[in-house]
Amino acid sequence: MILKNNEEKRSALWRTVLTVSSVLIIIIAVFFIVKLFTGNPLEGSWVSEDTGETVVMRDNGELTVTSADGEEFTAHYSVDTKTKILTVQTENEYSEGVLSGTYSYNVEQDTLTLMEREYGDQLVFVRE
Repeated sequence: MILKNNEEKRSALWRTVLTVSSVLIIIIAVFFIVKLFTGNPLEGSWVSEDTGETVVMRDNGELTVTSADGEEFTAHYSVDTKTKILTVQTENEYSEGVLSGTYSYNVEQDTLTLMEREYGDQLVFVRE
């Protein structure tokens, strides 16, 4: 057994173990709380219920749309989590109008609803 007959050393070792484990638990809890409240809620892969398009949003602000027939294009996006606004900027004229624009978004469990701010059209996606 560790430190068989020395109660003082065992007590010091036990306090050290408790202190280190408490600090680790606090650090992990803070990490998850910060990630929960400051993370991008739209990051991930989403599939359209209507068209079958797949939208992949990465943490670096890059968005990839793959249509049902396999065509793919890339765009950049930004998210304002306070006002729940998603802005998508496309790079070429082919993809202009496909998803380009400003949307209000709502995430409920595994469903993402985008509402176009100008015309009010809704797009519904399910997390893949």
